[in-house]
Amino acid sequence: MYYSCLAFSASALKRYLEGYISLGSPRLDLESCAPLVDALLISLQLLPFQEPDHDTSEMRSVVTGESADGGFSEHNLHSVMCWADHQDSTESVGPYLSLLARLRSDRALQDIWNRTTKRLHPDSPHSFQPAYGCVKALIDVGSHRKAVTYLRQISKCVNGNLPGLSDFEGLGSLLTAERVAHAIPQLAGKEYLSILEAQLEDMEKRLGITWNRQKSVHTSISNPLYISSKQPLLTIDGDSAGYDSSMRLIAEIEALGCSKSMLELGRVANLLDEFEGDQIRVLLPYEDAVPYEFAWFPQRSPIELPNGSLPVGNSQFEAWSPSTLGLLRVRPHRHGVSLVTECCLHLMQLGYLVARPKPAQGTSSEAAQSWEETGHIVTWDRAFGRFLAVFVGKSRGALDAEKQWIVPNPSFGLDAVLRISPGNGLPEQKDINLPFGYSYPMYCVNADPGPDLVFETG
Repeated sequence: MYYSCLAFSASALKRYLEGYISLGSPRLDLESCAPLVDALLISLQLLPFQEPDHDTSEMRSVVTGESADGGFSEHNLHSVMCWADHQDSTESVGPYLSLLARLRSDRALQDIWNRTTKRLHPDSPHSFQPAYGCVKALIDVGSHRKAVTYLRQISKCVNGNLPGLSDFEGLGSLLTAERVAHAIPQLAGKEYLSILEAQLEDMEKRLGITWNRQKSVHTSISNPLYISSKQPLLTIDGDSAGYDSSMRLIAEIEALGCSKSMLELGRVANLLDEFEGDQIRVLLPYEDAVPYEFAWFPQRSPIELPNGSLPVGNSQFEAWSPSTLGLLRVRPHRHGVSLVTECCLHLMQLGYLVARPKPAQGTSSEAAQSWEETGHIVTWDRAFGRFLAVFVGKSRGALDAEKQWIVPNPSFGLDAVLRISPGNGLPEQKDINLPFGYSYPMYCVNADPGPDLVFETG
């Protein structure tokens, strides 16, 4: 059933499910349910990159029994899931709630939602995160009215408060929905001040500054000694108060990199031009890579067109295109067989990865060896919001728009595809185990036409 979910094949999942039910098999435990939910969530996340108008009603019917015409079938995936048992706890139910919301379920979603809200407790702010995840999923599929209704129910459960919402990873998405943004001040109670502070910190990070609580001043995010309070972002002499910090580039990529707007992705591309020539430290959690230090060299990387020409340089009067933005698809192959389309990575090129041996302790930085390219490009995963390094052999310059077969042979103890975290921290691990593994013997790289994007002009 897992691969049916990963391929988002309602007919295949229905066939396997009917066989499972006919055998009188017991209800699936949490360990069996979680991978199915993750696979469906991954597929739903990637479908817009393949078929933006894909109809999910057939899959909803198989998962919940709810058909488009209002009918209901008792033979459905929900009936054999661990959460269907009202005696069971709602532990680890967050992803399932989000799945039901994304499938636009009514009956099953309301059942699980009611049981989840009964277990909310104001003394455990982290317990509210799955509920907020469900609200975000509703917003993502356009169900803004229902999202507000659910937020009202959460607030009512805890006497007019939304505990922990300021720490919710998807807070920005909630605030971009006008109906939801208008409701939050009335529902958040004492949490509202924390929400404002969280949003202010995000804005400051995108400006390259941060707030020093001890001294009550703003400083450059990369240079705490540079006080930026009462200073212009850019002076007439070209000096800046954090605006030239590479952390601003990282923050803007994190804020805009998953946007469907060509103009917003264009802002990222312009920043890559602005920061070209910088080097940004990259930490990697690889034991074999311990002897080396790594850096990302930002660079806008347009895709080379089939006739051998590069896209024309962009100006404020020209529309961006997937090729000028450097959008790529990476699809794994195993034993000569292309895996399901939903396993594709949809990436924006950001530059290239370099490495060099770490200098001996006590050695000055001037004595360090020169950087050497690893063969990896640094990219942003537009579907799942993360920095990835992908081995392509040739990491500098424009890639060909035509399909390229890559047989990875990376050095420096690195995998062919790896999660990276530019800046000062190691990459965080996401809850969902994404399908593109790191041991495929071959994958193809080609231009991403970007059917999910909104084409705009400046």
